Amino acid sequence: MACEVTIKTKNIKSTYFQTPTIVYTLRLSYFSKMNAQNILLINPWIADFAAYDLWAKPLGLLYIGKFLRRHGYKIQLIDLADRQRWGNSKSLTPISGRGKYHKTIIPKPASIAHVPRHYGLYGATREQFISELKSIEVPNLILVTSHMSYWYPGVSETVKILRDVFPESKIVLGGIYATLFPDHARQIIQPDYLMTGYGEKQSLQLADSLFGITRDDSAVPNTLDSGILPWDLYPRLHVATLLTSRGCPMHCDYCASPYLNPNFIQRTPEDVVAEIVHLYARMNVQEFAFYDDALFTNKKHHISPILKSIINHKIQAMFHTPNGLFARDIDGGLAQLMKESGFKTIRLSLESIIPVIQTASTNKVSTHYFECALDNLEKAGFQRKDIETYLIMGLPGQKYSDVEITIRYVFEQGALSRLAAYSPIPHTMYWDMAKKSGHVWDEMDPLLTNNTLYPCATADFPVEKFMELRQLSNQLNANVKSKT
Repeated sequence: MACEVTIKTKNIKSTYFQTPTIVYTLRLSYFSKMNAQNILLINPWIADFAAYDLWAKPLGLLYIGKFLRRHGYKIQLIDLADRQRWGNSKSLTPISGRGKYHKTIIPKPASIAHVPRHYGLYGATREQFISELKSIEVPNLILVTSHMSYWYPGVSETVKILRDVFPESKIVLGGIYATLFPDHARQIIQPDYLMTGYGEKQSLQLADSLFGITRDDSAVPNTLDSGILPWDLYPRLHVATLLTSRGCPMHCDYCASPYLNPNFIQRTPEDVVAEIVHLYARMNVQEFAFYDDALFTNKKHHISPILKSIINHKIQAMFHTPNGLFARDIDGGLAQLMKESGFKTIRLSLESIIPVIQTASTNKVSTHYFECALDNLEKAGFQRKDIETYLIMGLPGQKYSDVEITIRYVFEQGALSRLAAYSPIPHTMYWDMAKKSGHVWDEMDPLLTNNTLYPCATADFPVEKFMELRQLSNQLNANVKSKT
């Protein structure tokens, strides 16, 4: 059973969870013998039926690395999902851009054994991982992040290997899964310490305590958004992901962003551009992916100055937006800046044309704003057939016809539909709705929230109907792409 350890630092009290039970004074004694203050950052395997790389990087982990380095710690990184380093399913040579991960087939966990699909770990092979671990300096402390809650078997397999190779190193688990399902994570992963929420200052406080460092951290902020991330930790970097803000001003009923990121904070345009210029000029990065939840919010004072500066710096790069953009913010001026600065991949967030779902989406878009955005982007030189539109399906109470008419509406507008299946997430209104209808429960295995399983399917809207909708979307998208 996990026991709770409270570490006191000057003017700050932080609580961590230790498991298994070991005398804490022995842990401090172990660390006091260490001269180096060496911390290893780990981005674990993805475990799923399918996975596709959309320029992803473990930004939360990199923010922690930047924070710890700024306070004097030596950091190392192993990103098991770095395709540019490990390769993909067709080749183990370095590659860039988006694409398929290498997949290692593993047995399906019991709770999803009924699913007739191959299950696997995505990213580096086990041999690559173990070889890399044996080649680096032994870390005193290992920080492991987590992403989708239903990917946790990948975290578990990662931690098992870390225990085998570095039995004396202390392991900390943080990230989205650890924050949304902390009790499950403690029981299944059994880290030495588990952190929920923002990890920057928590990691510093824990490391200082374990290494016996005395620091007045009363003036140390909880987070640090400014500055360049430690991209030098990547041996090869052709694509960089960017966050120009933290959190989202919207409070969609199905999204946990307000819980994971309670405040919406934007970096200064100057700070964002400095990072882009550094990556482009000094590290030869040619592609950037904005991963903001609300990239265009406060556009006159944020994204517009950023794009104008990119143009003035004569940066010849491609910019991608894998997260959905708010269509209502795309006026003619912004669309023109997007074109001139090099936007390549554009994805809009529509979700649905059904009023009740638009309300659940904080009314961030309407058919009017969507059509205006398409018009403005087309006038700026983008082709409608290259613009993708996120549509949500599988919400509790959502009907087949709700999704169908939205798909057909996007087709009529000449754009592409991209269906996003709903995954129930704790601490959201729609989690409570799914709970009332019996689709989720408090002690459920997070694997059952996997959106590819369509957790909220019903007799009236069964899994087969979701497959029909995907076929419809694919068919209509093919018709759109075929137009000259």
